[in-house]
Amino acid sequence: MLLRDVLAELASVHWPSLDDELCAIAERTTTALSADRVSIWRYDVTRSAMRCALLWEGERRPLPATELSERGTPAYWQAVHEDRTLAIDNARTSPALADLRATYVEPLGIGAMLDSGIRVRGDALGIVCVEQRGAAREWTLREQDFVASIADRVGMAFLIDKERRLTAKLEFAQRMESLGLMAGGIAHDFNNYLGVILTNAELAFEHSSGEQRDELSAVIDAARRATSLTRKLLAVARKDVVHPQPVNVSDAIRAFLPMVERGAPTGVRVALSLATDPLVISVDPTFFDQLLLNLVTNAYHAMPGGGVVTIETGLVVEPGTTPLYGIGDLPAIAEGRFARITVRDSGHGIPKELLGHVFEPFFTTKGADGTGLGLSVVYGGVRQHGGYITVESQPEQGATFDVFLPLSDE
Repeated sequence: MLLRDVLAELASVHWPSLDDELCAIAERTTTALSADRVSIWRYDVTRSAMRCALLWEGERRPLPATELSERGTPAYWQAVHEDRTLAIDNARTSPALADLRATYVEPLGIGAMLDSGIRVRGDALGIVCVEQRGAAREWTLREQDFVASIADRVGMAFLIDKERRLTAKLEFAQRMESLGLMAGGIAHDFNNYLGVILTNAELAFEHSSGEQRDELSAVIDAARRATSLTRKLLAVARKDVVHPQPVNVSDAIRAFLPMVERGAPTGVRVALSLATDPLVISVDPTFFDQLLLNLVTNAYHAMPGGGVVTIETGLVVEPGTTPLYGIGDLPAIAEGRFARITVRDSGHGIPKELLGHVFEPFFTTKGADGTGLGLSVVYGGVRQHGGYITVESQPEQGATFDVFLPLSDE
């Protein structure tokens, strides 16, 4: 197939996901150039280093641990940023690969490389790297132009994926808003009725005796449980009254640890990795305990066969963009100083198709045993405190929930 035909085919197909498109681009590129390997590298958030996001060698391969950076691989870093493409005919002698020769080029038997920068609307996102094993190879100008066009195609794929994720974010926000309004309205009216029931039941209890007293006690207990449920619904709708106080995150977690350890199922262990420096936030202490309890309990349920729940804390400064429910670099977190609370489990993970629903009210995978309010209460409360929550997960690789709460100025 002619090189231009490959580009035309890639541009004409509507790919269902970014991953599908990148694999197709890498596969078509190796075939068109009769190359051995194609990898796609992306900058980290600091743009001072790049890591491999996809490696294709006949099929998708595990990602290499190699990191490309201005500090660690200065010769290559300078060379790849000088021109639109970097054509290396002999990888064993090229000065640009001096920092990579012993750790990458020679162990893999790379004979030649052809790299091109990925750019979208003036922003550099990474590189596409084509590699030939064995002997040296002289890359033609036509091949160099082709790889530059492939890099543009990768950039376009990133742009389309960003728009797809922005749409998903908007739909999620609208869904949460409508469900929150519904939950808040129901909870407000229900709470008024419960107040009447509870007040009259308590008055009757004071003037009762014997079997009647036991029956009224059951009514009062049920009404109080229902009141607790309405508080959860109000928290989902972000209409609950909160009483923020300065709280040192790590100290609060240490104090809370005995409670969650007592409730840990057989075979489940709780591990802490807490920041040594104080992380003081302004938060309602009751909500903070509920946040920890709900996230840890959720982790317990994900590990019926046992495992480890890890609770971490740390300082995040101007975190920028972070993944939202595992589908991309959203939402854009406001600049500032945040305490990060991470709850990670080693359980069965969350299927990709469910990640976008985990924070929705009444969504549960536990059947009749679940209310579907635990994570939605956390989501509503975190947003009410000016924070953010994200989740990342892969099937059989556990789940990681990150909560970002702004540090207190006090």
